[in-house]
Amino acid sequence: MQLVTVVYPNKADANFDFAYYMKKHIPWVAQLVGKSIEVRRGISSVMGSPVAFVCVATIPIDSVAEFQAIFAKHGTEILADVPNYTNIEPIVQFDEILA
Repeated sequence: MQLVTVVYPNKADANFDFAYYMKKHIPWVAQLVGKSIEVRRGISSVMGSPVAFVCVATIPIDSVAEFQAIFAKHGTEILADVPNYTNIEPIVQFDEILA
């Protein structure tokens, strides 16, 4: 199985509006990709330091090519919505589940 993983790295002046993200952004993107999206909020680290990521979202995909086609069509709109919920630049990568 393959995934799109979106991480929002923590930084000193990080702002993240989870209410907007969960009520508007995530349902909209889920509808565009036709998949449910798992969202995780960083709450603490093992050593007590600040979390590495404020938020992590994962989207199951059938193929990288399929997602790239969706992103080619809607990516500008998706990225334009980011400032509505955060000042963090997201990092997006494709992953493969091994176990």
